[in-house]
Amino acid sequence: MVYILFLLLSMCYLSLLGRYGYGSYGKFVVFCFPVILLWCLIVGGQYGIGTDYFSYTDIFQGHNMEYVSGIRGEYVFSAIVNIVLFLSLPPQWGFVIIALMEALLLCYIMHKCVRLRFVFLFFFTFVCFCGTFHNQMNGIRQYLAIYMISVIVIWLCKKNWWRAFVLAIVTCFIHKSSMIILPVIVLIYLLRKKDSRTTLLTVILIGIALSIILNNEIIKLVVPYFDLYSHYLSSERIESYGFAQKATKYIYIPLIIWSICKYPDYRLDLFHRCLYVFGIYGFAIKLGVMSMAIVSRIGLYLEIIGGLPIVYLLIYLYKKARLRPYFLLLLLYLFVPYAFKVLVMKTGEYNFDSIFFHWNQLQ
Repeated sequence: MVYILFLLLSMCYLSLLGRYGYGSYGKFVVFCFPVILLWCLIVGGQYGIGTDYFSYTDIFQGHNMEYVSGIRGEYVFSAIVNIVLFLSLPPQWGFVIIALMEALLLCYIMHKCVRLRFVFLFFFTFVCFCGTFHNQMNGIRQYLAIYMISVIVIWLCKKNWWRAFVLAIVTCFIHKSSMIILPVIVLIYLLRKKDSRTTLLTVILIGIALSIILNNEIIKLVVPYFDLYSHYLSSERIESYGFAQKATKYIYIPLIIWSICKYPDYRLDLFHRCLYVFGIYGFAIKLGVMSMAIVSRIGLYLEIIGGLPIVYLLIYLYKKARLRPYFLLLLLYLFVPYAFKVLVMKTGEYNFDSIFFHWNQLQ
């Protein structure tokens, strides 16, 4: 219930906030302080969520640093850990610092991708559709990199080459596997002007086809060529996703197709058209590689941007009074599966627990 309350309170606050005139990113962050505070209390205050919580607790205590900085070479993340150690902070503060960084990055992404009065729709889609809000509580390093990849995409679409290049280097030193997606991002950027509805629908169809075709045997042929993941063969951590897991992604395909069909009506400028194309490719890649647990990680890097086609569809429906019933229906379509995950299923990252319920751990 905590997640639902956070979503609804944040949406209401951001929708009210959007009625006021605040332009700069700095002002936006200040006005978003209540949402950021709740974010840090929930995400930074997590306890035992996912499979990696206690591993990261050990890291924030200075243990197993050789793996992070020595073997993986993730020196930027190591620097964050060293700040926690230098200040002699309890290990939980490591999660709080990461949560704050992610909240500030999300504020920047929202500020650049949509007009301020539609930020609440971006946030709603981000929580209900993307999965990032919950999954970041498990894949700490990777999800910090995912936020940064989203910023890289924004800077590419704005043609801020050097900023994008520098941040790409930083991102690789937070989570090493992020370097795999960077050439893909460059390729998508080169194809950004190929944005006809036929082309975009074809991209989605290819993603659907790959989600069906890819299997264990194909992945086992490819993984040995990537040192980062070759050990998964021996540890038997390569496994197939079942139909139920795939269905949680397939149910959104009609929405993406609907968005593509309405794409010309959005009247987006060049910058937002570039973002839209990235969003379509991002969703297609997530579909295409979801069949394998380990390979599916590659599809996560563009999942925030992958929500933009739905965000722009929501905005279009919201602006047209005659289409408001469809707008409400789309909100419900997104909300019901999410509510089912956090209220009924409540497994993994969707099962809430907080360090504040384990007060002795703070001592």
